[in-house]
Amino acid sequence: MVPTFFWTLLCALLLVTQARAHTETIRTDGYPRCWGMYGPGAVVGQNKNGTISPDFSSVQSSGPVAFLLFDYERDNFAISPFESWPTICGDGNTMDTGRCTEAERGTFIIDRNKAPGAYNVAVNVSSLGSSKPVAYDITRTGFYCLVALSQTDKYNSVEVAVTVQNPYGLLPATDYPKLPFYGILSIVYLVVGVAWMVVSFINWRDLLPVQHYISGVTIFLTLEMAFNYGFFEDFNHWGRSSTGLLVCCVVLNAARNSVSFFMLLIVSLGYGVVRPTLGSTMKKCLYLTYVHFVCGVVYAASSLLVTEISIWVLLFCVMPLSTSMTAFYFWILTAITKSMNHLESRRQNVKLQMYRRLWRLLVGSVVIIVLMFGVDAFFFANRESTEWLPTHWRVRWFLLDGWLNLLYLFVFLGICILWRPTENNQRYGLDELAQDDYDGDDFRVATQGQAHTAGQQIGLRKVIVAKDEDDLGAGDLGSLDEVGEWGWDGNDEEGGHGKGADDDDDVMNWAEANVGRPGSPDRRRPQTPIDEKMR
Repeated sequence: MVPTFFWTLLCALLLVTQARAHTETIRTDGYPRCWGMYGPGAVVGQNKNGTISPDFSSVQSSGPVAFLLFDYERDNFAISPFESWPTICGDGNTMDTGRCTEAERGTFIIDRNKAPGAYNVAVNVSSLGSSKPVAYDITRTGFYCLVALSQTDKYNSVEVAVTVQNPYGLLPATDYPKLPFYGILSIVYLVVGVAWMVVSFINWRDLLPVQHYISGVTIFLTLEMAFNYGFFEDFNHWGRSSTGLLVCCVVLNAARNSVSFFMLLIVSLGYGVVRPTLGSTMKKCLYLTYVHFVCGVVYAASSLLVTEISIWVLLFCVMPLSTSMTAFYFWILTAITKSMNHLESRRQNVKLQMYRRLWRLLVGSVVIIVLMFGVDAFFFANRESTEWLPTHWRVRWFLLDGWLNLLYLFVFLGICILWRPTENNQRYGLDELAQDDYDGDDFRVATQGQAHTAGQQIGLRKVIVAKDEDDLGAGDLGSLDEVGEWGWDGNDEEGGHGKGADDDDDVMNWAEANVGRPGSPDRRRPQTPIDEKMR
């Protein structure tokens, strides 16, 4: 069921029409169409002018077409097309009232004092030839609007193709910062991947399962960022988006998020550190990963296929992704808390410190996400205003995509630093014994008149006092605890139930009998069946 649904989504993405193209369209109805544009020198190494080129070949009119191109931020002309219907000089009594002159006939009525840089011309379509192109240079960075109105047929508007070219190429100016951004991220992840592979090769004998996952994720991230860069570079060169690259970017992005959450989840559950296997829990982790991946592809497909946001889009496209992401975060933070409690009870201080740092890193990322969502909500609250896009078109990309990718990078770097392969790599492995960080209260010396066993005098270690090695039988062995420590029962007759000062002598006698001394044979505890199993 899931594979069928997934391939259906991919087919839908492949059928998507070009998301954007270098050729925009306007209508000859007097309403403006606007784009952000970079001027010469605004992009490093690009000193030529940008151009906006309307093509009037589709306009079936022999008369002139009023054409107005202006910078919305600077050219505040007297009659704004955003507030009232634009008027052409010569219509009605415009010339009789002195609002324009004969030389301005056929053009829009504007105040030249307020719009010194606007292109305000009347284009005679019949004299343009077969292709009928008109090109206008953009000499400064700004938010430019284009208005066209046919003078002979004002009530039947037609579409006019417009080629928008910036100094760097054909990529829309609102998306251009993504091109160097993803290029830099590709290089950063490549450097991180090479460094990780080098230290992994040096310490390859001691690598943990989790570190193998990190190696795979590093390669995956480098590949995804390279595809994102390739998509925008291809767009910038050809002026249209590649459907194949677009599908690859969508799938890789959803897979990256899912694999990253999966890796964090199994680490939080203690895989390879606290427990050797997760058992049936691993299947649950995989199921949640699959669900999150499908939800991510659905969300990406809806953002391309759906033009209007409705309650059904929110219910079937946005909510599933939000739910799966919330489930991941809740499970990860809950699991890491339980792992920390377990490590603290076992006195595994090195692992515990690592998990505490990981917990702080994840909680910090959650706090940043919540804060940035609040910033985005405040920032986009007035997006319907005519002043919003002309003011914020340069930073819109960062609030939508940029900060999330940067946050992911810093979190991933933090995880790589915490789990980096070292020569002491096995301190995070399963074979680390519980550390004996005893407090002063754990060591108790028997006072005169008090009766304590040898095992009670040493708070956390109970030993067997044997007169001879042969006295130590299988019945004297305790049980092996979770981390591989021997626990002596101390309930047998020769387990140290002597009283008073004799207990101290018994301990010393046992040490002399069982610990090798210089010049004497090494006397060790007899091997038992349990010893053979431990080997």
